[in-house]
Amino acid sequence: MTVRVGRYLRVSRLDQNPALQADETAAVIAARRWTLVDSYVDHGISGTKDRRPELDRLLRDARKGRFDVVLVWRTDRLARSRSTWSR
Repeated sequence: MTVRVGRYLRVSRLDQNPALQADETAAVIAARRWTLVDSYVDHGISGTKDRRPELDRLLRDARKGRFDVVLVWRTDRLARSRSTWSR
């Protein structure tokens, strides 16, 4: 069975680059022979924001069953608190 992955990348400032997160998560995906379905990248958006467009899209796609696994570089890229999951 092929494992389908949605990965979430986020950097807080516009002058930051999510390339390190992309490279390291790509290595994990390749090592495990998973299939990357989509990348969800919020660029220049703080983790404290109520709305993050790409995270919102990822959560919608997760509800639709588009992928089996959500991969993040570090958990603080995804959520600062459990309130994020109430979307």
